[in-house]
Amino acid sequence: MQFESVIRGRRSIRAYEADEVPEELIREILGEARWAPSWRNTQAWNVWVLRGAALQNYKDEFRAAVERDDPAALDLPATAEWPQACSARTAALMKSRSATLAAAGEPTDPAAALARMADLFGAPCLLVFGFDDCLAEAYAGFDCGAFVQSVCLAAYDRGLGTCIVATVIRYPDILRRLLPGADGMRFVVSVTLGRPVADSPANTFERSRADLDELVTWVS
Repeated sequence: MQFESVIRGRRSIRAYEADEVPEELIREILGEARWAPSWRNTQAWNVWVLRGAALQNYKDEFRAAVERDDPAALDLPATAEWPQACSARTAALMKSRSATLAAAGEPTDPAAALARMADLFGAPCLLVFGFDDCLAEAYAGFDCGAFVQSVCLAAYDRGLGTCIVATVIRYPDILRRLLPGADGMRFVVSVTLGRPVADSPANTFERSRADLDELVTWVS
């Protein structure tokens, strides 16, 4: 693909085919993405690839925690309040998504949204990203974000879909218990991976980006 089409074409996918993603293809994606930049080339990111029985086990434990109404305890705290311009963009996205889902007869309430998330939107693979707890979260989180974006672009270039999700790692102690080598790690975000359901309303609603002049200050 042309670079511009990859940048513009990538979107968050929330409905996947059940087909497994071959390990070799996942290795290709991660192998390409590892060339993302990092501070002083530290490459201080880690990724766990969950598939098959391991993925189902995590989904079962996640659902159980949701049903118990366990409090969320993200390793990296979420922002409580956003500037008005940011909140307005979120509201516009939610309105577009809800309208498209409702028109297709799909539920749009928060419980239904969380249930879809707990099922990882049907994705056959989940990537979990983290870094060593000894690192400053600002630098390590920034570098990990560059890696995550590179993964998503490399996946799209190969015809796969992704969705960057924090809610799915809202119970990090479950992850630390289930994932090898996860002791002493802080989890940043997760990414669902698989082949998109092409005509799903969850994958086709309109989304937008802010005008460039809202984001850029020219100084000369």
